[in-house]
Amino acid sequence: MSKTISGASQASYLLSKSKFIAGIQCPKRLYLEVFLPNEENDGKAEENLQILNGYDVGDIACALYPGEMVKLDSGMALAIRKTKQLMADSKIECIHEATFSYQNILVRVDIMQRQGDSWVLSEVKASTEVKDHYYYDVAVQAWVLQGCGVKLASKYLLHVNNKFVYQGNGDYQGLILNVDISDEVDAFMDDIDGMSKEFNEVLKGDMPEVVMGSQCNKPLACKFQDYCQTESIPEFPLTVLPRSTEKKRQELANLGYQDIRDIPDGVLTNTNHQRVWRVSCSGKEEVDVAALIELNHLPWPRYYIDFETISLAVPRWKGVRPYMQIPFQWSCHVHHKDGRMEHVEFLDVSGEDPREPCAKALVELAGEEGVLIAYNAGFEKMVIRGLAEAFPQYHNELLEMNERFFDLLPITRNAYYHPSQKGSWSIKAVLPALVPELSYKDLDGVQNGGDAQLAWMKAVRSDAEVSKMIADQLLAYCELDTMAMVKIMDALLERVKHEKV
Repeated sequence: MSKTISGASQASYLLSKSKFIAGIQCPKRLYLEVFLPNEENDGKAEENLQILNGYDVGDIACALYPGEMVKLDSGMALAIRKTKQLMADSKIECIHEATFSYQNILVRVDIMQRQGDSWVLSEVKASTEVKDHYYYDVAVQAWVLQGCGVKLASKYLLHVNNKFVYQGNGDYQGLILNVDISDEVDAFMDDIDGMSKEFNEVLKGDMPEVVMGSQCNKPLACKFQDYCQTESIPEFPLTVLPRSTEKKRQELANLGYQDIRDIPDGVLTNTNHQRVWRVSCSGKEEVDVAALIELNHLPWPRYYIDFETISLAVPRWKGVRPYMQIPFQWSCHVHHKDGRMEHVEFLDVSGEDPREPCAKALVELAGEEGVLIAYNAGFEKMVIRGLAEAFPQYHNELLEMNERFFDLLPITRNAYYHPSQKGSWSIKAVLPALVPELSYKDLDGVQNGGDAQLAWMKAVRSDAEVSKMIADQLLAYCELDTMAMVKIMDALLERVKHEKV
């Protein structure tokens, strides 16, 4: 049964472009965006790295296309009026954040450039490519502008050029590519009028009933998934089957299965699916001891290492490309053959290029003997390879380190599974299964890689006191990452030892 959210006022509303795009993805999402009470919808738009990267790209676009900025300081009505004044002044060639409203839809255009008696509309994205859902994004803006009587010469998408290499001195010419998408946008324009009417009708009634499905994550993950999820979610839903396709899960659902434990023996044919099903049914972990014996023969010392990196749309340092993974931190627990354990760490939140001191500290750490252990070692090896390419003085030592890696993830995936993992072998799924006394949830501020990237961004933009507080959080998080590997290794070896007894 459909419902109206308690306490929601439907007397008036104004659709922003983002809400309109939400409606295209799912009418229920639109309804929730407009009417979900603030106490249930707060904290959903917190800053993240993607948002901060978007701000930075927007700033560069403004610098590359200088013009007049329409600010929101005094409200939307004045912003719309200011836009009209700027457009009427023939001396104004470019406007940033031009603001328009038409048929209850409000848009702010990133860049508008005068072209004779027409205007060029440009939308700025921090992406490195033109994505299909951007066409509707621009089409909504174009529809509103045309409804306001603005003549558009063309529509452009400005996005990040991932081939760009920053040469320093604040020169970002070439960072942004300008792509004419007029034809693609025009093909969507006829849809907007009908959608506008449809969305306004949606918002006049009760909340739409929409079954959760692929639209919940396409083109972007919807923030209301927890709200829409029914309370009767199975303990082991079909989604815990690792790397299963949506088609396969739908086939199982059509047969009446919602919890994988209800699936009869013999239905699942994928070996890994069978293992997950078997362990979920039994409620007990499954261990392949023979596969784990290899861990006993790893050389000494054992360097458990983990990197944290920052991936910036707008490079800060010479020789860096957009979204290049730049290491600013690593943690390493060194386990010696005599049982000694030492912890070594590196962190740079100064805002200066951290790569060379990072490389130097790595070379000083790892020596020429022993094994480097990582969880999903391909990432660590990629980071080290990048450092070797950037700093020839450490090239040979760094690449030699890459030859000594052991990846703890594949052997764990092949040899161990616990029902609590729910189909995942990420370190954050495996750790509570093998080492329940350790938990990322106990950490303050930084509890995952996304938190770490955002923390670095905040640290380099903050005063010394705040930066120090964030640095302490980063150090605690990265140290737990490598201690987690040590404890996972110990727990796996304990199971080998137990089986041998």
